[in-house]
Amino acid sequence: MNRARAVAVWATFGLVHAVLVMENLFAPNGPLGDVQVTYPAWWIDALISGDYPGLTAPGVYPFLALVPIAIATEGVGAWFVLVVIVDAVALAFVARRSLTAAFVWLAFQLALGPIALGRIDAVTVALAVIAVTILERSPRVSGVLVAVATWVKVWPVAVGLAAMRSARFASFATWSIGTATALAVAGIVVGDHFSVFSFLSQQQGRGIQVEAVAATPWLWDAWAAGQSVVTYSADIHTFEIVGPGTSLVAQVLTVAQVVALLAVGFALVANGRSATTASASFGYSLLVLVSLLVTTNKVGSPQFVSWFAVPLVAMVLANASRATAVLVALIGSVAVLTHVIYPYAYFAFLELRTVPLMLVTVRNLTEIALLVASSVVLLTQLRVEKLAKQFADLDIGNQKGVVSER
Repeated sequence: MNRARAVAVWATFGLVHAVLVMENLFAPNGPLGDVQVTYPAWWIDALISGDYPGLTAPGVYPFLALVPIAIATEGVGAWFVLVVIVDAVALAFVARRSLTAAFVWLAFQLALGPIALGRIDAVTVALAVIAVTILERSPRVSGVLVAVATWVKVWPVAVGLAAMRSARFASFATWSIGTATALAVAGIVVGDHFSVFSFLSQQQGRGIQVEAVAATPWLWDAWAAGQSVVTYSADIHTFEIVGPGTSLVAQVLTVAQVVALLAVGFALVANGRSATTASASFGYSLLVLVSLLVTTNKVGSPQFVSWFAVPLVAMVLANASRATAVLVALIGSVAVLTHVIYPYAYFAFLELRTVPLMLVTVRNLTEIALLVASSVVLLTQLRVEKLAKQFADLDIGNQKGVVSER
């Protein structure tokens, strides 16, 4: 039976990725635009000028992003080979732990659509999926993978924070921090420290992107012919919403995001580390952190939704409570709505047509609901684990008392 299910998983993998490749190639509104245009333009400019973004020149991504960017320059075929290979490797690790988790991840990718393969995020998601799958068994390798993924895009740092719930966190943290530091030093040696860390400051001057959760009220103001308007930023090749107070909110969001992440990290430390090897709180913690990164992000690109795959896999692997089913349903809803919006309704949305704007609004509200629900579930789980630890300590104390009396 398990062998048949394993064959079914890999058959599903082939089918899902074939569908996603076809969507990327033939769906309307150019879903593969960054891979076909933006990434090659960056790499060719770097080759001509000698200024490599994130390494010897300011860049929006950490310098290891240059690797998939360079591969994209070889054509869409090379890109699809890259993302299918990293997905296949990740699936192999997940399937060894849980065929159910493997099926759930593939279902999520299909629900999300072409964006699941069509951006650099696809590489970091695959690395992070492997990292959460092997965290308890191989914390050192997991730490290395998270460090590498973070030097491609910053968001996998959430995995590092959530890993504080693991009994193997000390080993994970040592190798993760060590690898991240070694990569930083290597980048500085090859490039310069101003450019290597420029991804931390390059986002500061950006406004609120139209897809961001925070953009929602101003989008409706623009729809109602108010003072807000959708504008195109040629410098960063994206659409932003501009209206009363958007500049201030854009600045506040970055600070709020950092404060919120630190607050969650402090809460995890304050509640102590889990002694179990498959703690549900790890998956819930990761979901809260990823939800924070998405909902408080002033960029809000559709590919950010692909990050939810990692806590999704972690929760299913933990075989957690019925609350997981609710969270999975919310994640699936966000993915489906994102799929409809991008690429199919994207330009109609930019024109502020009513139905696409309603879809974006529902998607954004669902992301907020996911953050709230996952926070409630996490707090409940932390209390349960704390009580379980107290009872376990009490039981150990009683056993020692019995031994001493004898």
